[in-house]
Amino acid sequence: MNLTDLGILYASAGAVSALVIHRRERTRGRRAILRALLAVALWPLWLPVALASADERQPSGGGTLGGTAAALLEGHEAVRGTPLEALLPRDAVERILGEVRRAGERREELRALLERPSFGLDSARSHVERLGRDGASARTLASARLHLANVERLDALRRRDELALEELGELVSALRTQLVLARYAGSAPEGAGDIVSEVWARVEVLGTSMDEVPSFPDT
Repeated sequence: MNLTDLGILYASAGAVSALVIHRRERTRGRRAILRALLAVALWPLWLPVALASADERQPSGGGTLGGTAAALLEGHEAVRGTPLEALLPRDAVERILGEVRRAGERREELRALLERPSFGLDSARSHVERLGRDGASARTLASARLHLANVERLDALRRRDELALEELGELVSALRTQLVLARYAGSAPEGAGDIVSEVWARVEVLGTSMDEVPSFPDT
């Protein structure tokens, strides 16, 4: 890998970090944009500071996109130029970063959408129950049930993305430590291949369509 390749990876991680910071900002405008742009060039230093100062906490299970990107780059650097580089090559890092960025954007859009009253899951369920009690027409009830089914699928997609991003973040962190250990121990990391397979399984989940969204039990 030359300096140009490394620069592309660094910029990709910076773009993910900028997205995370901008999405977490409570306010919008020039200040929010400047804080996000600062992360593109200085994300290893600026990202922890920006996240620590944010008032809005990341929801449970959401994972940290910037942390995942940093772990990917560090893991790749640990094996770059060695026989172990095939475990985490540059093109794999770029693809994973791309899927993480897209899934993170989709998750935030779905979260904002589902916070709107017209897309509220509880209100949609209550509306169907109320129509049933009031003896609404079959067509009216069918329309309300269709709306509820659509909202439930959107909520399932949001939860799927949150779970997949969380699991991917933990797996990438484990893979990073395995590869860093291999670098200093001078031997192939035990179980690294299995972790790589699990990483790709989570990446594939992030790229599946809504028709493949699993069912979640009601909470």
